[in-house]
Amino acid sequence: MSDQAIYVITMLIGYMGVIVFIGYKSSHVASKTLEDFHMGGREFKSFVLFSAVFGANISAVTLIGVPGGAYHKGWIMWPYFATAWGWLTPLLFYTIGNRSWRLGKSLGYMTISDVIGGRWQSSGLAVIISLILIVFTVPYLMTGLIAGGRTLQILTEGAVPLWLGELIVALAVVFYVSVGGMRGAAWVNAFQTAIFLLGGIAIFVVIAWKLGGPVEATQKVVALEPELISRDKMSWKTFFSYGVIVGIGPAMFPQVFMRLLTGKDPRSLKQIMCMYPAVGLLIMFLMAMIGMWGVSVVPGLVGSESDNILPLLLTKLTPVWMMGILGAAAFSAMMSTMDSQLLCVTTMITRDLLHRTSLARLSEHNMVSISRLLVVILTVLSYVLAMFNPIGIMRIVEFAFAGFGCMLAPTLGALYWRRCTQYGVLASIIISEVVLIALTFGFIPKELAFGFLPGLIAIALGVISLVFVSYVTSSQEEHESTKVYFELFNGQKLDSAPA
Repeated sequence: MSDQAIYVITMLIGYMGVIVFIGYKSSHVASKTLEDFHMGGREFKSFVLFSAVFGANISAVTLIGVPGGAYHKGWIMWPYFATAWGWLTPLLFYTIGNRSWRLGKSLGYMTISDVIGGRWQSSGLAVIISLILIVFTVPYLMTGLIAGGRTLQILTEGAVPLWLGELIVALAVVFYVSVGGMRGAAWVNAFQTAIFLLGGIAIFVVIAWKLGGPVEATQKVVALEPELISRDKMSWKTFFSYGVIVGIGPAMFPQVFMRLLTGKDPRSLKQIMCMYPAVGLLIMFLMAMIGMWGVSVVPGLVGSESDNILPLLLTKLTPVWMMGILGAAAFSAMMSTMDSQLLCVTTMITRDLLHRTSLARLSEHNMVSISRLLVVILTVLSYVLAMFNPIGIMRIVEFAFAGFGCMLAPTLGALYWRRCTQYGVLASIIISEVVLIALTFGFIPKELAFGFLPGLIAIALGVISLVFVSYVTSSQEEHESTKVYFELFNGQKLDSAPA
């Protein structure tokens, strides 16, 4: 084993030790209830809440997907991701989070299914929503394992094979999530966010310095592939499509939505709106530039091979003593999203599915035990999927983002539109998700997307379906739970909760 491999492994063992310790300590503060395990007592203040939300959103996409995409498409990957995401996403965090937080505080809601299904007290609608969200979350979950395994394999020069790297990431996340629940994950995310941001900036500075500075590094790319600094490798329809999808998708990530409900009060959401754009736009810009510069250092990568560009640059351009530190920054981004996804899928299965069966009679202690078991099962499933991953991380992410984005119109309808009906919501969800899957996998000719990404067409049809069906079906404005919702939104105290 080389000195580089030994040093990287030593640093990462130290990093893993810290996050496992934080998860363990958080378990001593937590109470043994489902509310505490899944929502951390809804007591997080600004920095922890920001770290929880930011960590749930900034993932393997940032340190693996964005550099990998920029390697092929150039600097355009930054505005591709960030044009609308930098302002629309935090705006939606507050628009959706504020009213959902009030419902969660008063009615105990935890998930998107709670919010939409609870508007009409429809168990069937809630179950359908949970199943769809789980289907889109599990493939996304495996991207953290794939990215972590590849990073560790490359940084250790193959001493840690892919399967073992993925297993190490899985075991660490399983421990602190199953032991500490939402509180453990949020505390770990606060540490990971600090490491990730400082490490991300350090990675950019070191690589730029090794390439002669940002100007020199960019000029090398211009000499090799000048189209990478233009928009030539991406049509305006693709650019516009992804701007919309990336702008609205994150607010509907189940793992992000849940964390919006864990704040101590709505003021924390306003503070997130201010902090999120600056930090997010900065880190996306740095990673896109690094990926583009990689063309001059590691030419000839094909397809999803470019997902490895950041760890490859670290091995070629950074000193051995720094490689472990920067590797820890990469792991922070990957694991912070994976832990939140594990928790959200566990919550949806426990609350939205199992609670509607005879298992609802079990004690809180037993349900927490089931939640912990589900964390392990889901991690094993993601590990198996990661081992057989046939496509690049960006392909998985594009599909998942669009699937979540299709849930925005139904959620806004449930929270803001009294005339909205459950039939309109159901039609919107089914039509948009079916169209997305059919266009993505070729069941419908892709020419019918007219050059736009399938997700944009699916989201647009979902909005149209919601409005049309809501107007042609009987109004449900006098439904008891609708009255409860809007009384809460208007600041009135509840005389009774919906049945």
